[in-house]
Amino acid sequence: MKNLATVSALVLASALPSFAMTGMDGTLSTATKMEARQLVPNADLDNLTPAQALAISNAVHSDESGAAALIRSILAQG
Repeated sequence: MKNLATVSALVLASALPSFAMTGMDGTLSTATKMEARQLVPNADLDNLTPAQALAISNAVHSDESGAAALIRSILAQG
């Protein structure tokens, strides 16, 4: 039982940062949009799918060396 509680706590802790970066409705937070626009100045971040918003949020808050290319790729696929 203790193992189940530990695993549940770890899963919850790893999921919370993603929800903090995106809105509950799958949209990007204002701060994340600003950071994404610093990386890709002409990025159209309106009308994103929830999957795109989460992927862009993860890209913004991960390794910056490839974040701009990753954001462009996500937007090109949509």
